[in-house]
Amino acid sequence: MSTSLVSVPPAGGWRWVARHWPVLDGAGVLALLLLYGLVWTLLYAFTTLSPPVDNVEQLVWLHSMEWGYYKHPPLPTWIIGALAQVFAPGAALTYTLGALTTTAAMALLWQLLLQLRGPRYATLGLLGALAISLYCGRIYYYNHNVLLLLWVALAAHLSWGLAQRPRLRTWAALGLVTGLGMLTKYQFVLALAVIGLWWLHLRGWRQSVHRRGAWLAAVVALLVFAPHGYWLVTHDWLPLAYARESALGQGLRGSQRWLHALQFALDWFFNRCLPAWLLLGAAWRWGRRGAQALECSPADDARIFLLLWGLVPLGLMLAMALLGGSKLHLHWATAFILWTVPALMECARRAPWSQLRTVRAAWVAFVVVQALVMAQAWMASPRGARGYKADHTDFFPSEAVAAQIALQAPALLGGPVEIVSGSQELASVLALRLPAQPRVLVDGQLRYSPWIAPAELRQRRAIEVFHAPAQLPAGAHLAGHGIAWRPLVLPTP
Repeated sequence: MSTSLVSVPPAGGWRWVARHWPVLDGAGVLALLLLYGLVWTLLYAFTTLSPPVDNVEQLVWLHSMEWGYYKHPPLPTWIIGALAQVFAPGAALTYTLGALTTTAAMALLWQLLLQLRGPRYATLGLLGALAISLYCGRIYYYNHNVLLLLWVALAAHLSWGLAQRPRLRTWAALGLVTGLGMLTKYQFVLALAVIGLWWLHLRGWRQSVHRRGAWLAAVVALLVFAPHGYWLVTHDWLPLAYARESALGQGLRGSQRWLHALQFALDWFFNRCLPAWLLLGAAWRWGRRGAQALECSPADDARIFLLLWGLVPLGLMLAMALLGGSKLHLHWATAFILWTVPALMECARRAPWSQLRTVRAAWVAFVVVQALVMAQAWMASPRGARGYKADHTDFFPSEAVAAQIALQAPALLGGPVEIVSGSQELASVLALRLPAQPRVLVDGQLRYSPWIAPAELRQRRAIEVFHAPAQLPAGAHLAGHGIAWRPLVLPTP
């Protein structure tokens, strides 16, 4: 039997399905990813009361296209800013962009595995990666981690291409992707570490094309990154200061470092990846009868390549905690965790990944796992079981609170709200829901809000929003659900 065709395809509408199942080709992958993205995105679009904070953050920042922002580099905001010239800049746009970015990275994963190990292995790897909870559970997120996922996948593609057909144009393209990755999130340096180790494995110093190519890639990356680098120098290195305050400068000590690193590793392997291991385990158990081991030697380039991408970023992040005392945020796994699936498949070298029955079993497990994860997501949503979960931003009734402010504020201010000040999480989502789409004074700081000129704070109708204390301050009004607001109080000159 062919690896990609059922021997006698049935008539009618099932003919297409038979041609692309169980081993996927390009059209099958496209159909699967479109269905996966549509189902999961619609689930969250219809069940959440407020979009994720990160999505709203991008909608706030696009009020001013800058070479940098106080937390991160600018590329994700530029992309959504460009699309906002054509499509309405709202939550739906961020959901769509997040889903497209994630599924595009998955398509690149499948295409690379197809080159390395063939269609059956690639199908298994894709199904496993799609089961990782960071993707199905956060597919509606659009943030720096999600866009970084795409650049890492492209970097992996290009770095493998260097081993197959070394060319300066590939090095130049890798430099461009590196620059774009660094304009997305500085965490791309972990991908650079993998590329550097791969260069050493290829003994790049022995070949002129790799020596010159590495320099060419560095020059291209620096040229792409240079304007943001200049912005960093002229803006007090704001994103680096934010990184120190939120993670890198936490200064964990002694056993704290080990416990934190252990928590991060366990979350990576046995929480986020658990659905993928269930899928691969079921496929292995079914396919091992009469199976042949995957043919690869310890020196196999494909195996070394996948192990590098699957394990080195995790190892470096753990080193940051163990050696530097940094706090590792669990979502830092987003851009790299999908490569853990083929890395584990490579570690299990005697597993029957090349068997057709293994792929068939994986499909059954995929449907079961997706159904279970989706049921859990529904139960944990605002429309699910009462009391199952209630501490996520999904549960904040931003429309109801914003509607109350929209009723109260105009009479006092003389018109609709134009500026909202407060913590970014609260002020941003309320600004998104208010009728006039006011701009946000992030954390009450002008240096975090380049879209607002200082004089506007006295000229515009501005309010401050906050979580209501037991005793409301003078001039404050309750907006419901524990939120209060008042006209923005400016310091006396």
